[in-house]
Formats: sequence, structure tokens, C-alpha cells
Amino acid sequence: MLGRPNALDRVVDAIPAHNLLTRSPIDLIDPARAAAAAHLEQVGIPVWIAMVALQIAVLAWFWNAGLSAQLRDRLRSSVRSEFVVRFTFGALVALLDKLVALIPQAVQYRFWRIMDLTEMLFRTWLLDWIAGTIVAMIVAGLIAAVVLWLADRTHQWYVYTIAGVIGFTLLVSYVNPFVIAPAYVAYSPLQPSPSLASGIAKLEKRSAIHVPILQEHISPRTRLDRVYVMGWGGSQRIVISDTLIASATEAELRFVIARSYAWVAANNGLHLALIQGAFIVLGTALAVFISDRVGFRRDDDPVSRLALLGAIMGCVYLIALPFYNGYSRNLGLQTDQVGVALSDDPASAIRLEVRRADQALLPVCPNPFTSWYLMDYPAPGRRIAALQGRSDPCVKQRR
Repeated sequence: MLGRPNALDRVVDAIPAHNLLTRSPIDLIDPARAAAAAHLEQVGIPVWIAMVALQIAVLAWFWNAGLSAQLRDRLRSSVRSEFVVRFTFGALVALLDKLVALIPQAVQYRFWRIMDLTEMLFRTWLLDWIAGTIVAMIVAGLIAAVVLWLADRTHQWYVYTIAGVIGFTLLVSYVNPFVIAPAYVAYSPLQPSPSLASGIAKLEKRSAIHVPILQEHISPRTRLDRVYVMGWGGSQRIVISDTLIASATEAELRFVIARSYAWVAANNGLHLALIQGAFIVLGTALAVFISDRVGFRRDDDPVSRLALLGAIMGCVYLIALPFYNGYSRNLGLQTDQVGVALSDDPASAIRLEVRRADQALLPVCPNPFTSWYLMDYPAPGRRIAALQGRSDPCVKQRR
């Protein structure tokens, strides 16, 4: 069962186009859902802060207490290969980091479950967490082993590391539609109605873009909507969730496809992959610079200090995340404008955002912390106001 369209969808469907274009974004959102969104925001912020603070603190404690050096020594006493020692150490540090975050993430999952934002049973959520943890351990282990191996052999190790990080980020983003994403979610080609197919053909002609459009089957996990473009260059695919296809009007679907064509035309997937790679490189470089100025323990070496490096990288992450989220939000607003120009239907674009905010319990005017750290997409209030061609009402509300 999709669970969509539901009663809330029917309320959104009934909003007149004139109201969508003229009324304040704050008035367009269901008041009860807005209140629930504010409550969820109040809970989500301290949970997220606790999670990140615990991860940083535990990694720093693990190094400072000498446990990091003890783990390294035990690995070296049982494994002859230094490459394997470094891989295993990096993987175990990643496991420690993930275990520390487990309880806050479980609390967050519980609130999502209470708010009816996910259909996943706890055992399914836990299996996903385990799978993600295994992947994180493998990646962290390989990075630790390969980078330290390069540092042993050349003074230009950082050049190869930078090239490797950027190349790996681009590779993962490019192959995601073919290798990674299908391992987690089921996709099928979109089967549009005749009228929607005609609309898509017109959009393709106007935009000169032709990429596959896939339907994502997420209804067993959630009733929420998703639409995005994965990949970059020739691997780009437009993905629309089955929940959105079931609940949105045909005009809304034309808009999301138009907006996706705008994203594809600008090749924003490539830009985001490059930005992500650059942030990783710069963040790691800054963390290494800071950690080199922290005094060495008597039992320290580059392997045992990986835990300290991880803690400092967490602090750097707190500095860098608002900049990345801000860049991503601006991309979203720019893509909205091009999508409206292609579809020539701002009312449907606004209706789609009202539907998304109501269903997902998104705060219309989030507080600055939420915007900086928890939202890489425009807030509903700002997005709707931009689509209406008016100033952001949230600025006045904060005053």
C-alpha cells in the first residue's frame, strides 16, 4: 500500500491556484502540520548536536587515554602486514565512531516513526545501519592504509591523495545510478500517461535534454516524496518516487521533470561532486595541520593518531557544513527558476512545495541552526516566496 494520496494530499489539491500565487507561504502550510514540524525541529537539533559532540569527544578520548596506541599494538602483535594493520585500525575507528552515533540515530528514527515519517520497522532500520557501517569501515580502512602507504614512499603523497579523493568522489557519483543505488532501492522506467508523455516530449524539445526517467519504489519504507537527479554527465538519471507519482497532480509532475531537466542541463551533479571532493580535501588538510600541532604522546605514531585526526575532522566538518549546505540551497533555488521557465506553471511548483512541506513536516521558517546544519535544500518559506516573486517572509518572522 502506498498510503498516497491521503487526506492531506486532497487538501493540498483543493488549494486554488490564485491562493498559491498570492498568499503568504506561512498561510499555505497546514497549521497543525507546521506545529508538528516545529516540535520535530526542537527535538532534532539537540539530538544532532549530541550525536556529533559524542563522536568528536569519544575519538579524542580514545586517543588521549592511550587506547588508540594499545589497539595499534595489539593489531601489530597479531598481524604481520602493516598494510592490514592500518586497514583494520582505520576500520575499527570508523566502527567506534558509528557505534557512538547509534543511540542518537535510533532516537531520531523513533521520533520519525512516531511522526509517521517512515514505514520501516526497527529491524529493517537496524539492518540498514549495519550495512552502512560496514561500508564506512571498508572505506575508512582503505583510506587509512593507502594514504599512510603513500606517505611512507613519497614526499608528494598529498598530491596523489588529493587526486585520489577527487577521482574517487567523481567515480562514485558517476557509477551510482548503475552500481550503488540499485543495491539499495528498486527502480523501473517511468510509465507516464499519454498526456504526461506528451508534456515530457515538449519539455525535452524546449530544453534539448533527453535522459532516462526512473520510478523509485520507496513506498514500503516511507510515504514521503522524493525526486532527484543522480549521476553526472552521461550517467545522469531523473528519479521520481512512486509516492510522488501516486499523489502529485500531472502539472506538478511536469514541473519536477522540468526542474530536473534544468539540473541536468547545468550538470549540477558534477559541480556538487567536485565541491564535495574539494571540501574533503581542504577539511582533511586543515585537520592534519591542526593535529600536527597537538603534542605527541610517548606511544604515538601516525597510526594511533588517526583517532585524533578523526576528532579534529569532526570539528572541521562543523565549520564546513554550513558553507556546503548554503551552496546546495542556492543551486536548488536557481534550478526552481529555470524549471518554472520551462514548465510555465509557478502555481504547480508552489503546490508541490506545499505538499512536500506538509507531508514531510518541514519547518516553513527554520531557525538558523537548522538551515546551516540540517538543510541542504531551500526552506519551504523561502522557496515558495521565490516562486511567487516576493521577499522571504521568514526574515521578518525572525525579527
